[in-house]
Amino acid sequence: MPTRALRDGAGAETTLAAVTAGQVAVVNLWATWCAPCMREMPTLGALQRRFAGRLLVIPVSADEDSKIEQAKRDLAELSENSLPFLVDSSRGVIFDLQAPGLPVTILYNRQGVEIARVTGEANWGSEEAAALMEAVLAEE
Repeated sequence: MPTRALRDGAGAETTLAAVTAGQVAVVNLWATWCAPCMREMPTLGALQRRFAGRLLVIPVSADEDSKIEQAKRDLAELSENSLPFLVDSSRGVIFDLQAPGLPVTILYNRQGVEIARVTGEANWGSEEAAALMEAVLAEE
């Protein structure tokens, strides 16, 4: 899991490890200028609501500083206020995670070890995604 400093919705610095703190985490790299990212965000919100208290869905915006307020609004609207806002406007986290483009979604176990990765748009509200999460949680 990358250790790069991120900023939360209030502008405070944090890291993915601090936010996930021993929980199964679904980390999604996205941006407002990425159409597939915007299409899949409602399904990530649905995943968080379905598994609330069992795992964390953490979107990390790669939007530049001038777009942060728009990104916060878009995330809140698309996720029905169910996802936290984190941003890395330097976009370094994309390189840290060797993401070939956006969106990229990475599943981490409780120890912060990557166990699965999906590149491109996915339907995280699907029964297939739920079955994957149930399998991961059963192993934890």
